Amino acid sequence: MRITDLQYYLALATYRNFSQVSEKFGISQPTVSLAMQRLEKELGAKLILRQAAHKNVTLTHAGEVLRQHATLIVEQYQVAQTEIKRDSEESLLIGLPPIIQVAYFPAIATVLSDDSLAHLKTVEVGAQEAIDQLKNGELDASFVGYLDDIDQSEFNLIAFDEQPFAILAADDYPLVQKGSVSFEEIKDERFILLKGNFVHTQAFDQLARAAHFHANVLFNSSEPYGILSLIRQNRGIGFMVHHPALTFPGVTALPITDDDQPMFKVGFAYRKDIVLTDAQQRIFDELLAATKIGRPDHRTPPLEE
Repeated sequence: MRITDLQYYLALATYRNFSQVSEKFGISQPTVSLAMQRLEKELGAKLILRQAAHKNVTLTHAGEVLRQHATLIVEQYQVAQTEIKRDSEESLLIGLPPIIQVAYFPAIATVLSDDSLAHLKTVEVGAQEAIDQLKNGELDASFVGYLDDIDQSEFNLIAFDEQPFAILAADDYPLVQKGSVSFEEIKDERFILLKGNFVHTQAFDQLARAAHFHANVLFNSSEPYGILSLIRQNRGIGFMVHHPALTFPGVTALPITDDDQPMFKVGFAYRKDIVLTDAQQRIFDELLAATKIGRPDHRTPPLEE
């Protein structure tokens, strides 16, 4: 069975039209027809029913069965291609969201050997993007921040920390004197928020909906320290995971008093079927060991102002 035959078949199952498939791959319609004939002969079943002028098709029951399995086969073939292209590399490619890079990675890096650190390549990704890139083999592993449990049918996930969110405000912000705030108390304020970070956006929106308000967002940035700098200038207030590494002179972290608060969970994810070279495995093993520093029994205490 040729992988290209399956690729043509999946395109035909989508477009239901021979001419569109031939245009997509830059091949002739007879080439597509021959591929379908080969598949039907190999499987011993009718897969498609041709309609007007042999251009439009419908799938038989056997054809639907093949479509489901062919999708997985082609996806796994593409993952294998990606991994084989990187097989000669000694580096390990991992996803690293900006907030985790700032709050957690410096401590993790301290326990990595110089050789591992030199061969560790990082890509800035959000949680969902990381999962997608893990699926297609673009990443070997990834640190992820998340609120709800991640589907682990295809992945192993080592959860190693969990922290609350906080409201960040300049030290002379009036409500700082209270020591804590509810979302009801800040609904009329201007916000400076992280962008491109689905987890923070999801958590903020959840709390804002519960308090029945739509936030007045002055500015968004993907750079945590840029946000903290603007907050210190009293240009607005912020919302960020409550972590000791995210302290900033002139900025106070206020605990949130609302009920049913989301928690920022941090984990290290990798595919269950991951295949690594010996060099990559050494780096991978060091990273797994390094995550222990963030587990509950090693957790950094909450920030105190």
